[in-house]
Amino acid sequence: MNHEEPDRVPLDYWTTPMAYENLRDYLELKVPETQEWGIMSNWKISEEMLNRLHIDFRRVYMHASSSFEMKTYPDGTTDSEYGFRGKWFGPYWEVTYFPWADFTEVEQVEEYEWPDVDDPSRMDGVIEWAKHIHEETEYAAVGMVGGPWGVFEICEHYMRGFDKFLIDLATNRPLAEAMMDKCMDFALDMNRVLLDGVGDYLDIVQVGDDLGHQHGLIISPKMYRDLIKPRHKKIYGEIHRRAPHVKVLYHSCGAIEPLIGDLIDVGVDILNPIQPLAKGMESEDLKQKYGDRLSFHGGIDLQRAMAEQGTLEDIRQEIDTRLSALAHGGGYILAPGHNIQPDSTPEKILEMYDYAKKKGTYPINV
Repeated sequence: MNHEEPDRVPLDYWTTPMAYENLRDYLELKVPETQEWGIMSNWKISEEMLNRLHIDFRRVYMHASSSFEMKTYPDGTTDSEYGFRGKWFGPYWEVTYFPWADFTEVEQVEEYEWPDVDDPSRMDGVIEWAKHIHEETEYAAVGMVGGPWGVFEICEHYMRGFDKFLIDLATNRPLAEAMMDKCMDFALDMNRVLLDGVGDYLDIVQVGDDLGHQHGLIISPKMYRDLIKPRHKKIYGEIHRRAPHVKVLYHSCGAIEPLIGDLIDVGVDILNPIQPLAKGMESEDLKQKYGDRLSFHGGIDLQRAMAEQGTLEDIRQEIDTRLSALAHGGGYILAPGHNIQPDSTPEKILEMYDYAKKKGTYPINV
């Protein structure tokens, strides 16, 4: 993360629960799963699995308030602490109910009640766990930011609905900005609680706001710079102010190269997942353009090499390609280009991590 070459390229693990369960059963691991894990949904993983895959990171999550009681509705959906509801479709929990969908006035947004950020139950055991990672292990501690990760995706994907919020941005900016400010203020408060509690023990804080798809940006660069960038700058700047030593790891899927310079401007230190088959996200170009100012996390293709049609040789070639492009001089954390999908077989997953550990030893020779 400091653009220096360590002993080997560090490894991280992003996966769907289904792919994890397939791998666990394949390895016949029957040990306690004690650690919170997951990106799009939280579940538990064992220390034995993390060690088997040579993972160099451990995660520190805030809890939901102990006063929150999850309800299940007749259609099979469950609710969240923040008011949206969803259900599992294959490997992902997708939102089906948006609490702001029918809002028409700024006042409705302003009057919406978030859960209590200062409920002490959110930090039950969290400080002890973060301190343990920091003081008694060699792993990097990743703080998983409480509440909304950003200001764009939380509105369109969770609170308002994708189509409605994109229309708001173009036709009703006061309402769209009220929604983003509501999320920004809540994120600032949740970050305060997390960082005031465990900031001294963290190495990375993970945030995110999906801005891209396979072929381009969801919104124009101008719209990002006018409406979202100032709010990103405030959130990520506040993280750096409260914990100056931590690195901000920012997640956005898709073809976001036109905005990478802007993300550096707002305080992003590590970019994930550098989706390698998305337009304009070629690893060599990213390293050449931004490698002196930005570290990269991810990069291993899930759409072909790790997918059903990929072979073990394809996986080895994929890892060689990413190491050759990204690892020289440091600044690269090898991980999948999103959550590993269920069609990535256990054999492929093991080959990915074992081969990456072997070939990622410095000096890189691929």
